[in-house]
Amino acid sequence: MAARNRPRGAFAKDDSADAHEERNMWSQIVTDIKRLKTTHARAAEVGKLQVELEMKLANSPTVKAIDELASLYREGVKLAEEEEKILKEEPNDVIKNIEILAALRSASETEPVRTAQAVSKPRNPKRQKIETDGSVESPAPIPSPSVVLPAARIKGTSSVRSGSVPSTREIKSEPIVKLEEGSEGSKGPAGEKAGKFYIGAEVAYKQAKPKEDGSQWIQCNITNVVDTPKKKIYEVQDPEPDENGAPGQIYKTSVHALIAIPGEHDSLPEFPIGKPVLARYPETTTFYRAEITGYADKKDAYWLKFEDDQDQKMEVPRRYVLDLKQ
Repeated sequence: MAARNRPRGAFAKDDSADAHEERNMWSQIVTDIKRLKTTHARAAEVGKLQVELEMKLANSPTVKAIDELASLYREGVKLAEEEEKILKEEPNDVIKNIEILAALRSASETEPVRTAQAVSKPRNPKRQKIETDGSVESPAPIPSPSVVLPAARIKGTSSVRSGSVPSTREIKSEPIVKLEEGSEGSKGPAGEKAGKFYIGAEVAYKQAKPKEDGSQWIQCNITNVVDTPKKKIYEVQDPEPDENGAPGQIYKTSVHALIAIPGEHDSLPEFPIGKPVLARYPETTTFYRAEITGYADKKDAYWLKFEDDQDQKMEVPRRYVLDLKQ
């Protein structure tokens, strides 16, 4: 299979969808809960069949009945795993998304939307165009999510992007997406404690929705940090202008959707061959999952194999290779 087309090209914006991000998120939660309800109902049915068959086997066991019972147990395990995925794993992650939606509603009701000024740095003019999400109007009020979930069966695109442009665009308040666990001091709350998320810092930002090519992470700069009673809200900006020359989009998010990109003079971790990582694809500013296959002749780069690129190897600077433990 040929390598994926990495650059983000022209993008037909759906203003209505962009203007109602929270409503869209609520709709997705409802869809996932309906799917969860169907899965849970089948799991209950399978459990009942297991009990009935076990009672029958107690009196007259047969090979056929034992095989049927084993099949029911396998289906029960599969259904339990499916429930767990819907509740706790991306892209569904219903429990986390409900918490996020409630937090976003609370923030939008108490905090004014602000504009931000990005730190100006030189930009590589050969950068390929990157699609941006449209700015967001104030979303219409939606009902606070209150859902009872069945938990009984659940286990307990461009070249180096180093600059930004001043912006006066509206800030897009996107759903916050949690990160996988990884190395200490570079992502999420650990990175925040280590002081890595400050105005002007380069970060990998996880967007709420994956793009058509499967990408979800883009390189951004932190342009503002807002302290709230419960947590900090970060405003991050795509440092490149959009296809119309307007300043890059600004997103409002939490620390859970950020990974710090090491500075040019920071010490860098040594990753072993075979380690899964998140890396910036060459000639883009989008990050994808990859695997380290070797060390480049120069000490500041790795050879990587990106997902869906088969055996094609790419050379990527070390500071754009981030730890993302799977």
